Amino acid sequence: MSFLDNIKNQASSLGGGAQGQQQGQQAPQAAAGASTGQQDALDKGIGSILTKAGHGQSNETTEKISDGVRSAFKKATGKDVPIADKQ
Repeated sequence: MSFLDNIKNQASSLGGGAQGQQQGQQAPQAAAGASTGQQDALDKGIGSILTKAGHGQSNETTEKISDGVRSAFKKATGKDVPIADKQ
């Protein structure tokens, strides 16, 4: 299983699937007031990959996935992701 397949599976299990949405439609944004804060480059990159793969997701879901990627990267390499997390 490739890295991107793993991310898509995680997004689907978090409820970020694109059910009822057309591929190419913009992903839903977090509701006003329920924002998860600023998105860093990793969040934006993951959001872009998921959108191109046909999965709509909220900023909150993207943040959870990027946190999982950060955790897996640190576990595998022993180092932090070189992109700072904006929280």
